[in-house]
Amino acid sequence: MASIDAAGRTPAAPRTSRPPVVPFALWDGGMSAFSSVILTFVFATYVASAVASEGAVGDAAIKAAQDHGSQVLATWQSIGAVAIALLAPLLGNLADSGGARNTLLRITTIATVVTVAMMPLVELDSDYLTLGAVLIAVAVVFSELAGVFVNSVLPEISTPENRGRVSGTAWAVGYWGSIVCLGLVLVLFVMPGTGILGITGEGGWNYRAIPLFVALWILVGTMPLMLRAPKHIPSAPGEKWTPWQGYASIVRRVIRAVKEEPVMLQYLVASAIYRDGLGAVFSIAGVLAANAYGFSTVEIIIFGIAANLVAGFGVFLGGKVDDRVGPRPVIIGGCLGIVVLGLVVLFLGSTAVFWVAGLTICLFVGPVQSASRNLLTRLSQPGRETENFGLYATTGRALGFLGTAAFALTVALSGDTRTGILGIVLVIALGLVAFVPIRLGDAGRAARTL
Repeated sequence: MASIDAAGRTPAAPRTSRPPVVPFALWDGGMSAFSSVILTFVFATYVASAVASEGAVGDAAIKAAQDHGSQVLATWQSIGAVAIALLAPLLGNLADSGGARNTLLRITTIATVVTVAMMPLVELDSDYLTLGAVLIAVAVVFSELAGVFVNSVLPEISTPENRGRVSGTAWAVGYWGSIVCLGLVLVLFVMPGTGILGITGEGGWNYRAIPLFVALWILVGTMPLMLRAPKHIPSAPGEKWTPWQGYASIVRRVIRAVKEEPVMLQYLVASAIYRDGLGAVFSIAGVLAANAYGFSTVEIIIFGIAANLVAGFGVFLGGKVDDRVGPRPVIIGGCLGIVVLGLVVLFLGSTAVFWVAGLTICLFVGPVQSASRNLLTRLSQPGRETENFGLYATTGRALGFLGTAAFALTVALSGDTRTGILGIVLVIALGLVAFVPIRLGDAGRAARTL
């Protein structure tokens, strides 16, 4: 007899061989290098700071150039967010209706690798600022689209009873992969200026060489799942598919969901709010450490390594808790913990408090992210997982301005970078307020073995 999930549904595709759980986790371990090294702690900083200000003379001119660099970087990432919002549900629909999920997974993952490998073209010259910003934005688009297809693999390689553990373990491997990659980048390229490879800073090559290493890291980590992803059964085999039909299908899907799956739509909106706050926690961590607490580049990387180490343990343990009590308590408890600790950092401004409370916050971020992914698989009808994860990405991007905008607004009003924490805390609290009243039923509880 086929296994039955907590909502009485059977899995979309029967598993006849050992599920590729390890390749699934390794994919997170590989792709995490992009978000940690390229997007958060190293290369984006090189583009927005060093490249943007090259040739500027005087403190005022350098600051103005760096502010412009941040603006250009943010502008192109906003354009990328629009692309993700438009493409994620469309490609999710194609993946489900035509069974092209695995092909699209490979295309978007390899496209991420290729785009990252092109980043050494960004010379230490302000004329290359736009090129650097564009490459980072394009890589974000491909990596997030790839994540849509990878997330839809989760229900095919797990059962309702172990899904929280499988999801949490994969997130943990992602964080631990970030630790190793950041550590190697620090030793090989950054510290004490050339790294043990001896690559000098002439022309910015000690930073420009890093993306080549990251591209190889991503390829090695993601290759097992690209080769072993389980077959995805199409929901409409043989039917002709066009983008216009795809968007029409998505509109019909949303209208039908308003009537038949209002809980899932409520969840998509609420989770988009608190997930954006969670994303802002990591995206501004480096800026906060540098501007509010005076961390050097080396200190920021060390903090990033420690943050990922704590987050990895947190999400690994959180996956086990998810299986025992269900995703709803994990999400509520994790968001509450982040809100309280964020207020501690805000009102107790010492560097020691930032280290302790900041790292403790990382303990909760991963479990909330992992439990959120698990919960969507429980709320999704069989065969619609990829399309729903496309909507998951779209709602996240549609509200993706909240965390960073709240951070920027509070800093602008107060003139103090540290107060930006309040903006992020308020966004997470708002998402939590929207999430708590949702009637999730069995989907939010621990799965029962039937």
